[in-house]
Amino acid sequence: MSAGVPMNWKALPLVSPSDPPPARCPAHGGQDDAAGAEAGAGRAPGGHLEELRRQPLDLLRRSAEESAHRLARLDTGPGACLVVSDPDAVDVVLTDHDATFFKPKMERWKQVLGENVLTSEGAVWARSRRRSMRITGARYVRRAARVVAEVTDERLRSWAGTGPASRHGASGTHDHPEIPDIHQEMRTLTLSAVLRHLCGTDDGFDLRAFGHHLQTVMECIHTLESAPADAEPSPRVERAFAHAAGELRAAVLRLVAAHAGGDDLIGLLTAPPDAASGDGRAAEPLTPDQVCDEVLAHLIAGHESTATALAWSLLLLSRDADVTRRVRTEIETTVGGRAPDPVDLAGMPLLQAVFTETLRLRPPAWTIMRATGRACELGGVRLPAGAVLFASPYSIQHSGRWFPRPDEFLPDRWLGDAAAGAPKYAYFPFGGGRRSCPGRMLAQITAGVVLTRVLQGFRLEPVGGPPTADVGIILRPSPGTRLRAVPLQPESAGQREESP
Repeated sequence: MSAGVPMNWKALPLVSPSDPPPARCPAHGGQDDAAGAEAGAGRAPGGHLEELRRQPLDLLRRSAEESAHRLARLDTGPGACLVVSDPDAVDVVLTDHDATFFKPKMERWKQVLGENVLTSEGAVWARSRRRSMRITGARYVRRAARVVAEVTDERLRSWAGTGPASRHGASGTHDHPEIPDIHQEMRTLTLSAVLRHLCGTDDGFDLRAFGHHLQTVMECIHTLESAPADAEPSPRVERAFAHAAGELRAAVLRLVAAHAGGDDLIGLLTAPPDAASGDGRAAEPLTPDQVCDEVLAHLIAGHESTATALAWSLLLLSRDADVTRRVRTEIETTVGGRAPDPVDLAGMPLLQAVFTETLRLRPPAWTIMRATGRACELGGVRLPAGAVLFASPYSIQHSGRWFPRPDEFLPDRWLGDAAAGAPKYAYFPFGGGRRSCPGRMLAQITAGVVLTRVLQGFRLEPVGGPPTADVGIILRPSPGTRLRAVPLQPESAGQREESP
């Protein structure tokens, strides 16, 4: 989970080259001092704030282009605020060898998630990162693939109307194969998969309530952080935030208590330590609250971004019959009707390219925010302590400099040597450096399994016009974005087999 710009934006159309450009964004590169960039003639101080609230994707993308992919200053009021659009400068910020940069605005998230790999810095972060790798590393990937296939098959039976409605809410029937909210459907699927991966079951866990409280928390954080600095926080929003945060933690604490000391992954976190902590100190057992912190991080980061990327993948495939046909042929050739394992997925380059291209075109973590902990120099620009930096995967990954025809869905650009030559951080949907997403492998496996099972059984059809994006902490399809999933006949889908 990468912190987005702390504003609350509603449904916005995705940037289109045909859209008339808004007012020019002043940009600069190679300035001697970040404060030396002018805000632009006639623009009032803080003049970019409203555009940052209303059209952040357009503003960040335009600032990247007009700064020739170097550094661009945004006029957001007092203090330095810059868009980092040079891939080499992004490398410096995210790699951060000397701990100059940190994740700002995490106080509210800490009230929900506590101290873990998403919210912490320094030694606390390092210990949490090591624990995260214990339950997301290669050792558990094959198990995760089986779990995802099992959950996906259950959900797809409700799509086809061939099984009972899921206790979490059926999405469609044979007579009405329209999924009313594809993003919500993928959220339910991936949350169930993460739960079963962690503790072997999702029985007794209210997926809908958890999703509702998480959405409330995100909306409240946006509202509170987008208010003017001198404004009093809304008591109503504060109460809603406190209630939702408390409900999330209470649900996970119950889960931890039920599985402490077991043979599942929560049991692994609660087991007595048998090794040093990694920083020279004796390892200590985690308290229930600390285990709750770790599990919450995995539940939220492990399902929200993956669900969003899957929803975008399915929406994009529904509008590209040729790519869908070719991917389905690749699937049939590789696995026939059975569920894929990680080795199978590695042998399906076009399927991988579909997910890679989706993350380029619609990265859930559309911007990554960092702040300077001390004065430093970046890309020839002197930055003061406290400068806010936006490194935007969305704006850089939409650059025609690195990706020809950047607004088009072209998975073939990732096949063979087609993408060779672009800098490392021209593409960074999982972040980078020491704080790169620890669940990257798990997300890719989940996406590969879900896309395979969907395409083995269904023909995807768009509903309505091109989908719009809801821009917040993540770049997701607007609520209520629909998709039609028509069950394939056996002769056109191959002989589907149940996952082992």
